[in-house]
Amino acid sequence: MKIFNYINGIFYVLYGLFGAALPRSMADIMGWDLSLLGLHQTRAISCAMAALGAILLLVISQGRDQKLITMMIIFVTLSFAAGRCIGILVDGAGPSQTVYEIIFEICLAALGAGLIWWSDRKTA
Repeated sequence: MKIFNYINGIFYVLYGLFGAALPRSMADIMGWDLSLLGLHQTRAISCAMAALGAILLLVISQGRDQKLITMMIIFVTLSFAAGRCIGILVDGAGPSQTVYEIIFEICLAALGAGLIWWSDRKTA
């Protein structure tokens, strides 16, 4: 679980730093058309994501309960998927990239849940 958590923390830091440093590149990858305000918002959200990743890495390195950390990662990951599903319901189907992102997020959450299940069975 600790490796899974570290990989997620590193991802959030790097993804956040990428969006903060290169918001236009981030927008191109995501299919967004940004105004000046959109650039500022992308940088702000990306910095917050990098900060959350840094906090995650700090908490992991302190030897805290990895099961709880994994559960929090699953919650955040499924929150991204829920937001995308709401978007599909409210705004329409949109590009296939959204579906791929939902599938990836569900698989990542399932992997985390599987690690928790395996860990619980191992300690039982």
